[in-house]
Parts: sequence; structure tokens; C-alpha cells
Amino acid sequence: MNMARIGTSTGAAALGALLLLTQACTDLSETPLSAITPENFYQTEDEVIGGLASVYSGLQGSLWGYYNLSEVTTDEIIVPTRGNDWFDGGRWLELHRQTWSATSPGAEDINGVWNNAFTGVARANVLLSVLPNIAIADRDVITAEVRTLRAFYYYMLMD
Repeated sequence: MNMARIGTSTGAAALGALLLLTQACTDLSETPLSAITPENFYQTEDEVIGGLASVYSGLQGSLWGYYNLSEVTTDEIIVPTRGNDWFDGGRWLELHRQTWSATSPGAEDINGVWNNAFTGVARANVLLSVLPNIAIADRDVITAEVRTLRAFYYYMLMD
């Protein structure tokens, strides 16, 4: 019986030493070979259009979350729940009754809209910061477009 205890404790000690040695051999420092930054990316018209597309892409997320918050939380729409059909953990009822909390299923919509809109604002700000330094044909049109999109994102946040 004592030999089994000695063998188990020796095995545990060996396993612990092995784990410590494998962690000590890990070097996580890394030098990136390249990086995409606002200073080196927006050099061509295609890259600017790609940046503009990223600002527009945030509008797709507003179709679900922003619509839910704008409609389900008012008296304009109610999601009918019949038993477990469309119950979704009480998500729709909490949104309609405006009784959500930080851990509610409906908080996913609130956080999603907030994060999505501020991502759109941030992407617009990055593009607006580099547009004055770029020589492309439609720079003024793109600037107006991005400023309008940013204003719409701010509108959603204020709403």
C-alpha cells in the first residue's frame, strides 16, 4: 500500500515538473513582418473604397438589434410567445416590458447595438483622419458620405 502512495506522489511530482518546464520554454515575443495601419494602408482609391465599405458594413448589424430595440421596446410591436415558441429565455418579454438587467437575454441586443454603432463611428473617424492627405478624384464626395454615415451612427446611439 505504501509503494502505491510513493508511486503516485512521484508521478504527480514528475508531471508538475514537466508542466513547469514546458511553460518556461515558451517565448511569446514576436516581431511582426508587416502591419496595416492608417498611415500605410490608405494609399490607393481601392483601399479608400475598402475603408468606406467597412463603415457601411456596420449598417447590417443595425437591421436586427437596432430594429428590436426601436420596435419591441415600444407599443408598436410585441413578439407573441406561446409556451416555449419565441420565448427565448424571456428575451422578448423583457424588452417589451423594459425590465432588462445586465444579465438579461435582451441585454445582447442593447450591447450589440452599442458596440456596432461605436465601431461604425470609430471606422468613420479613421477614414476621415486620412482622407485630407490622400489625392483621389472623389475625395470630397467620400468625405461627405463618411460624415453622413458617422452622423447616422451617432443618431442611433442617441436614440
